[in-house]
Amino acid sequence: MAPVVITLVTDGARCLLARQSSFPKGMYSALAGFCDIGESVEEAIRREVAEEVGLEVENLQYATSQHWPFPNSSLMIACHATVKPGQTEIQVNMRELEAAAWFSLDEVAAALMRKGSFIQQQRDALPLLLPPKLAVAHHMIKKWVETQTRSSLAA
Repeated sequence: MAPVVITLVTDGARCLLARQSSFPKGMYSALAGFCDIGESVEEAIRREVAEEVGLEVENLQYATSQHWPFPNSSLMIACHATVKPGQTEIQVNMRELEAAAWFSLDEVAAALMRKGSFIQQQRDALPLLLPPKLAVAHHMIKKWVETQTRSSLAA
């Protein structure tokens, strides 16, 4: 079983989502990558985010984990991180990703509220398709929306 870090990066008001060319059309997810031998989870997160989008992160927090059997059995170690102040300009590594972008709370919340199965949403060619509910990335994104919504209601 290979350890994989999956990280939802935020800048406070927005979250960073990315897509690989192998993803269904319009689907964006959290950044992810395999841990190198001898590398800590924190080191892997910092390296993967820097490699994939050219950003430095801080405030790393463990969220949850999930065994992902496809394609070769991985242990997904899910974390949240924030970009360092002034570090919001994305430099997409086109060898790793097809695209990456910052998404607002409203955009992500609207994508979460869409009805229909994941397959139906794919067919509808929606502007932002999130990972299916069985994926740890979906739960991380949903938790971020809930936390942001509670924060804005308290303000």
